[in-house]
Amino acid sequence: MDQDGNITSEELASASLDAAREVEREAESALIAKMSSKVRVQRWPGLQGPVVGPSLIIMGLTEVAEALAISGFMRPWIVEQIKEHLRSGGEFTNRGATTRDDEMALASNGQALEMRVKSEYRMATEAEVISYVDTSQYAQISGRKVTARMQEAAYSLHFHEGAFLIEAYDRLPRQARVMLDVLNESGKEDFTEASIFLLLSENADRLNTRQDSSKIWAFYRHRLLEEGHLEEIG
Repeated sequence: MDQDGNITSEELASASLDAAREVEREAESALIAKMSSKVRVQRWPGLQGPVVGPSLIIMGLTEVAEALAISGFMRPWIVEQIKEHLRSGGEFTNRGATTRDDEMALASNGQALEMRVKSEYRMATEAEVISYVDTSQYAQISGRKVTARMQEAAYSLHFHEGAFLIEAYDRLPRQARVMLDVLNESGKEDFTEASIFLLLSENADRLNTRQDSSKIWAFYRHRLLEEGHLEEIG
């Protein structure tokens, strides 16, 4: 400023230059942001014939990504990315909007709730793999349909853990004692219902009965839990 406090021509020119540079920087930044979403696609003739359309194309990033995801030559890379994601503890969840109209799914306002999770993918634990194998084997042996309870209900075995359980074991009917013996001899500590049914089916001769193993289990299950021989954990 001059002595009278007025802006000098030099200061005005400098301010105008700064403003112009700021506009230029903003324009450059906007252009970079716009260009960063573009992908260059170069195409060459192949054994199956010449290129149809232009050999060089500039396309949007999302458009290219979606096209590559479903293309055959990207499949090996996509497969490896999926495997790596799952191995690292990641999940894939397929969500939909399937409406349940049964009474149990009704909300307080009378509107039907929506079941949004249709399928989930993650790495199985060792225990889940063993349980699945046991369940499948039981289904093959018995010919029975495997229910969700058979796969999800789980129990821990407390075999002869202390004087009280030993005395309670001695008071059990023979079949109930054999059931606990079979579970103990398996070397496992935790069981799904399916794995229990499988072990009992494989040792049906020791139970000395023509009844299905699931019926024997159902008859003694409550007592075994109540006395502490088994503990429900799932």
